[in-house]
Amino acid sequence: MQLHRDREKFDAVGARLAVIGQGTPRHAEHFIDEYGLDGMTVLVDPERRTYKAAGTKIATVDELFAPQIVAKALKIAATERLVQGRTQGHPAQLGGVLVVAPGGAVTWSDLAEDASDNPPNDEVLEAARKAADNRRSA
Repeated sequence: MQLHRDREKFDAVGARLAVIGQGTPRHAEHFIDEYGLDGMTVLVDPERRTYKAAGTKIATVDELFAPQIVAKALKIAATERLVQGRTQGHPAQLGGVLVVAPGGAVTWSDLAEDASDNPPNDEVLEAARKAADNRRSA
């Protein structure tokens, strides 16, 4: 959802956004409808093979429910009107953001250290811009 809000900026630099969830294709369809993510590529990986390949981790209880993490979640819910929906798959699976260049090379990554850890869109956009610039100059 966070990246989708800036989809026009990502489109402008030639980046294509995609998310990978742990649910089923039906869950992906519901996710797109529920959050108004028309045009977003949502892939599913119930076995979490991509999560393992990326090096993401399973959170500890503290990495899910520490007071500062809960406080951040409450702030996001209040200011951005974004509330975590029902979790599909492993409830403690953390995610991350990868910038993958054409050809499959991961040129940038930010893997979550806790449940509140998401990189700012500007950082991801800059990494996508650099990957696109490298592709054009190659």
